[in-house]
Amino acid sequence: MRKSRVLLAGVAVAAAGAATTAFTASNTLAPPDNVAGYDDAVVSGATVNNIRYNPHTNPAQLASVAFTATSDVTNLAATMNLTMSGTSVATSSSCPITGTVGAQVITCTLSSPVLFEAFDGIGLTVVSQ
Repeated sequence: MRKSRVLLAGVAVAAAGAATTAFTASNTLAPPDNVAGYDDAVVSGATVNNIRYNPHTNPAQLASVAFTATSDVTNLAATMNLTMSGTSVATSSSCPITGTVGAQVITCTLSSPVLFEAFDGIGLTVVSQ
């Protein structure tokens, strides 16, 4: 009887740990097929608290992305990369930085619009020039 209680306690702890891991690793967007969204993020070289996806004249396509940085990104260079399942699908090699420290906007414009459904990941890198 004692072994079964210990075994059940171990299973319960393992299940709780798995449930916690699954919960913290998930991000649900509505509707389920929507790939655009934002969350506070620490990216390479900057802290970003807002990501704005700007559609092209065709609303199914992305034209640019604007990131609001709360850290000082003055005199830094920024680039953006869109990915689908880890594979690059589009980049913006030069993203101008405007505004004042604490609310600077990094705007990355794509040379050609990309369908929103064509990417599931976005990366921003901010580095010294």
